[in-house]
Amino acid sequence: MTLIINTLVYEKEIQSGISQLDLVDRIADLNADGIEIRREYFKNTDREIKELAPAIKQKGLLVNYSVPDNIFDEAGEFNQKLPKYYEEARRLGAQKIKFSTGNFYQYHNDLKEDLSILPLAEIQTTIENDQTPIGGNPDTVYDFLMAARKAGFNSINCTFDVGNLAFTGFDPNLSAQKLAPFVTYIHLKNPMLTKEGQMQNTDSLDKGMFNWRAIIRYLPKDAQCAFEFAMPDDEVIGQEMKKFHEYFSNKR
Repeated sequence: MTLIINTLVYEKEIQSGISQLDLVDRIADLNADGIEIRREYFKNTDREIKELAPAIKQKGLLVNYSVPDNIFDEAGEFNQKLPKYYEEARRLGAQKIKFSTGNFYQYHNDLKEDLSILPLAEIQTTIENDQTPIGGNPDTVYDFLMAARKAGFNSINCTFDVGNLAFTGFDPNLSAQKLAPFVTYIHLKNPMLTKEGQMQNTDSLDKGMFNWRAIIRYLPKDAQCAFEFAMPDDEVIGQEMKKFHEYFSNKR
């Protein structure tokens, strides 16, 4: 099973000033299959992409690109910045690029025409259930992906984020069953309520409100997986990776 390390795993270190480039060797040393680069962590996007691309290629890592933006804006207009994001993904050598839907239900234009401007055949596009009321609703993701297929775009799929469902209040098992036909990527994390009543991701897949093993049984066995929760150090990351690989070796 392919396991990607999203750079959010190193959130505290990123906040203290290290760059995503600094993480490439460490992620490779953990024997992860790939790295998921987060656009919001860039300070100088063009320069950092130029540095990251050869470093990632040299280590033989897969690369996915997480973009914190929507296909549709609040008014339902198609996002004209999307081609720029795909060009960044191409320069990174990204296999996948990830967005959220945004306000799809307010969109009333020609979906086939708008999606045709994107290089969908070159880079795999996935739509994530995020933590917003609209984009985090599994029905929104499902309806958009069905509309994309009706428009002839079968290559747009789903990043199923297990943990985000705690923030939006949807049942993860039912959501997994609904979105399973589209899922090619799984974001793994396990949230729980703090003593103050705030929802927060834990630092372990086995601590939290969800049974991640039960949820992913509904999802395609060939989907890539990514860790997307902050952990304190590489030792803990290695322990979580071992847990993940043992499960897939023994149980699935």
